[in-house]
Amino acid sequence: MLQDLIALIFPQNCINCDQSLNSVEKFLCTPCKIDLPFTNDVHNPDNELLRKFSFEPKVKSASSYLYFHRGGVTQKLLHHLKYKGKKDLGVELGKWFAPSLRELPIDLVVPVPLHKSKLRKRTFNQSEQISIGISEVLNAEVKSDLAKRIIATETQTKKSKVQRWTNMENVYAKISEDLSGQSALVVDDVITTGATTGMLCQRLVEANVKEIHIVSIARGK
Repeated sequence: MLQDLIALIFPQNCINCDQSLNSVEKFLCTPCKIDLPFTNDVHNPDNELLRKFSFEPKVKSASSYLYFHRGGVTQKLLHHLKYKGKKDLGVELGKWFAPSLRELPIDLVVPVPLHKSKLRKRTFNQSEQISIGISEVLNAEVKSDLAKRIIATETQTKKSKVQRWTNMENVYAKISEDLSGQSALVVDDVITTGATTGMLCQRLVEANVKEIHIVSIARGK
């Protein structure tokens, strides 16, 4: 009854279709959530995303939750998360994705870090919020301070694949903690070429991590 009263006083609309949400729906109405553009990566061990990281044998799996289409529902979700300050949307997206990751042997969850200048501007790290949602379902520790981004690179959107990888060299500080015997889940919001995530994986390998699994909410089709 309380939830219904709150919904009546502070009505919420679906991010995608703008229809009113009922008291048990969050961010998306049920029809829009059912129609999300799922990748099915978790059921395809040789998927396109994993092939981006074939250079590193310790990367054992990679999967994205949704396909990204310009103007589509995935872009709307990420826009609200990153630019409209909806931190709880990141946590919710992590919770939606997490059940399909239960079979992965995860010891720690590592969100892709933001440089302090971008973190100060945005006030939170969207990948960390997604990680929190995943960790609540998988009961794994989030290690937000494990990796630090020490170089604020310029935007990657207009760069080629080679330029993106070159642009990411040495952006992360070396990880001081010994991760021997541990399995890490690296979490990003969107993966395109994989440069940002790939360089973080290299730092984890230098820290003797046992194996790496990569996930993101979105990737291109």
